[in-house]
Amino acid sequence: MRRVDPFSPLSLMMAFFIGGVLLPLYPFLSQEDGFSQFWRFDFSDQSAAALQAVLGYGVAVLCFSISYIAVSGGRTRSVAPARILRCLGFRSRRLPLSFYVIGGIATAGLLLTIHLQGGFDEVLAAASDRTRASAGMNFIVLLQNAYLSVGVAWALMLSNRHRLASRKSLLLFSIYFLVSVAIIALQGAKATIFVYILALAIIWHYRVRPFAAWKLLVFGVLLFVLLMVYHVIKQEYLVLGHFAFTAYGDTVVSAFLKFLFLQFTGNMMQLQTMTVLMDAMPHQMQFEYGRTLLMIFLIWIPSALYPAKPLTAPGIFTMAFWPVAWLNEGTTLPPGFFGEMYMNFGWFGLVGGGLVAGFLYGCSYRAVRARPDCDLTLGRHALFVSLLLHYFRGEAASVTVLFLTIYVPFWLTIKLSATRLRITPAAS
Repeated sequence: MRRVDPFSPLSLMMAFFIGGVLLPLYPFLSQEDGFSQFWRFDFSDQSAAALQAVLGYGVAVLCFSISYIAVSGGRTRSVAPARILRCLGFRSRRLPLSFYVIGGIATAGLLLTIHLQGGFDEVLAAASDRTRASAGMNFIVLLQNAYLSVGVAWALMLSNRHRLASRKSLLLFSIYFLVSVAIIALQGAKATIFVYILALAIIWHYRVRPFAAWKLLVFGVLLFVLLMVYHVIKQEYLVLGHFAFTAYGDTVVSAFLKFLFLQFTGNMMQLQTMTVLMDAMPHQMQFEYGRTLLMIFLIWIPSALYPAKPLTAPGIFTMAFWPVAWLNEGTTLPPGFFGEMYMNFGWFGLVGGGLVAGFLYGCSYRAVRARPDCDLTLGRHALFVSLLLHYFRGEAASVTVLFLTIYVPFWLTIKLSATRLRITPAAS
């Protein structure tokens, strides 16, 4: 019997479906979840719309599964007798020059961000409202994501089975990891930290020691708690000077547990956002027919050059139902990838979105099974899979930007420094 890979895209998609659609159902219908607390909506028939939302996600996940299994399943065969692997540090124990070049670009982005925002204190304050603080300079801030690119490449180099990593190199990497996480934390983006840590965990899983499913569950819970600790520091302590979550309970522990529950149901709220769409479309909001998907390309154009640039899916979704949140607070609510597909094409979008996503993730998983020793293949797969949750709970354009701002510097690092090895792959 084949062992289930807990880090496979299909396993993770099933976990996200349970966590984001099935588990919130009772708290949502009871009005006890984070969404109902923070995003009030007057449903015409909440129960019926919630049932339709569960059915819609079921259809989307089923289509994802069928497409994924069709592409990734079976034996992997090569049409050519040999393939080229790109491996970092195969012949040298020194850090590649490209690490310093890409890291230097990230440092330039950090220093320029500090200068443009008026100093380090202003950068710390901006972490609590990064949407407005980074307005007009998003791509300068995103240069710092190259720190993640170097970190992922470095982890691949250390985990390559063709060479044994020394204690000194492991210590240097650990120091770099902690420093780079601290720098990325200045952006105020939990999503980027999550992607970084999860990508490294995926590399460990395929290169060093596989995670058992229960260990991955424990790892996920611990990571969520740590990210929430970071959240209360940047959103409450740095802004208010004290921790506001203590109002949720009589003791700090009970208040923090209540806070974790509200944050989980307020972040994993794909059921709730789809329920809003099922209840309100098309009489309160018209279908977009692909307009939000154009933002995958238009988002790269600076607003100064294109003042009439349309909103992304979260902006359109928020302006349609909670305009005050956007106009007064600069806050948007993402509909989720499948929610965005429904916003554009209705039920056809759920079917098409599931098939396309399953195909792309199936191709990525098949490639890493065929070439597990290739740093370029595994690194790309690790980044792509680490973003699966953000696609599931976010939207297409912004998550794709995050992927490319990490992957392109990583790709350059591999292309400039990795050794080319000619191998004959074995069928698996």
